[in-house]
Amino acid sequence: MGAGNIIFGLVNVLTAGLIFALSIPLIKGKVKMNHLYGVRFKKSFEFEENWYELNRYGGRLMASWSVLFMVVGVACFFIPLDAGNVFFWIALLFPLTVLIPAYQTYRYGKGL
Repeated sequence: MGAGNIIFGLVNVLTAGLIFALSIPLIKGKVKMNHLYGVRFKKSFEFEENWYELNRYGGRLMASWSVLFMVVGVACFFIPLDAGNVFFWIALLFPLTVLIPAYQTYRYGKGL
């Protein structure tokens, strides 16, 4: 495999690991209301219960998406990457999938 595979693989695996690790305290309700870390939508700051509920929900989604992110990262080590390959574009654009759980959490928060 080429250097591109190693770089894409490492970036995706390490990013997925970081997202997963940052999700654990959110899921466990260990993060107090703040403006730096956690799900920080307007609805999150209305009530302390909203903060913890949205962070638990968003943390679970981020953790589950990070597992898929990790799978893509590991696959980068084994599947050849070139611009004509569909997997190249998947590996390149997969980090944008972080927007999916963010949107889902936002929608969930509207119902609180």
